[in-house]
Amino acid sequence: MKKPLLTFAIVASIGLASCSKEDALNPTTDATGFVSQNFIPTAVKTTVSTTYPSAQVDYYVLQSNSLYGANIVVNNTESQVVLNKTGEIKEAFTRITEAELPAAITTYLKEKHTGYTFIHAGKKTSGTPVTYRVEIKVDTTVYSILFDETGAMISTIEGKKGEKGGKGMGAAVSHLALTELPAAVQAAITGYTFKNAVLRLDGNGVATYHIHAEKDGKVWDFKIDATGKILSSKEESKDDIKITKTEITTLPQAIIDYLNKNAVGWTLKNAFSVQKDNVAIHYHVVVTVGANSQAYMFDKDFNVVANPGKGPKDNPNPANFTLTAITKDQIPAAAISYLDKTYAGWTLSKAVSVSKDGAAYEIEVIITVADKKYKVEFDLSGNFKSAHKL
Repeated sequence: MKKPLLTFAIVASIGLASCSKEDALNPTTDATGFVSQNFIPTAVKTTVSTTYPSAQVDYYVLQSNSLYGANIVVNNTESQVVLNKTGEIKEAFTRITEAELPAAITTYLKEKHTGYTFIHAGKKTSGTPVTYRVEIKVDTTVYSILFDETGAMISTIEGKKGEKGGKGMGAAVSHLALTELPAAVQAAITGYTFKNAVLRLDGNGVATYHIHAEKDGKVWDFKIDATGKILSSKEESKDDIKITKTEITTLPQAIIDYLNKNAVGWTLKNAFSVQKDNVAIHYHVVVTVGANSQAYMFDKDFNVVANPGKGPKDNPNPANFTLTAITKDQIPAAAISYLDKTYAGWTLSKAVSVSKDGAAYEIEVIITVADKKYKVEFDLSGNFKSAHKL
């Protein structure tokens, strides 16, 4: 089995494991992961062979009896295609280089992920609007990031510590409609207004759904498995500069190893990862051992922290940000020019001047374009820093 393309990254290891199990699979109840063509609907294979004649193809199952993927090579051009069971192409991405990414995306990556290592990128080649997928690595963490046609970030999926080359974490489907989600997943977000969803497979071919949904004016980011179990949830920051807590029910393996050694017989009571500017800075874990509760704090690399304090904000001490509302006339001319060029027809919803520890830091502008809303960040001179689709 050859290496998966763009690492949608259902990884080569899945392919090897799946091949050994193919005889046990039933075509009507196929498992996720790489499979032989015998387990792919004829309509899917027909579309692929017609659209990509003479291609080298690896097939995989995204949702049993529902969604299928194909990793394709034609004349050294790598593509990934997602199709439904009737053979309709939902989306197709073609591999591109980092140099081929829009400038807004590379600027965003440098701003939000300092020192990142580029892994791969794909550009959507089916339908509109155009979107981009980028996979990067920062230290030991892999990120799969989806951008829209303006270069604004839509969603970010974080991989596991120690994964190499994006294996096991690449987003497999960029956009799923609410009706395309498994019934159990739909039920898990009952009472919320659905916004968008991304499906990915991990290194074992297990599907997880990353869903944005709104309730009471707040947008939430959920990670849900196919059974409807909520693995994590967090309220999305509107300004990206405040401390946020995310409840987690599945602990990182390094923390589990520590607890097994130092809190024998532990049972998880609750746990949170704490982020600043969307980057995990530490973890708080409370466990029960017998009749006693024990609290632990770990840093971003999962090393235990002594004397962690009473709450998530005790250690480390975050920077103090203040926001001051400004008018359109107070937005730097360079920022206005960028908005006019990138977001034709935009209207201003809100603009603020941001100070960090008492010093001027940046300008944030919330705009509306038709039915879309964006937060765009600029430096004090009006040079573009990053954009986030809200």
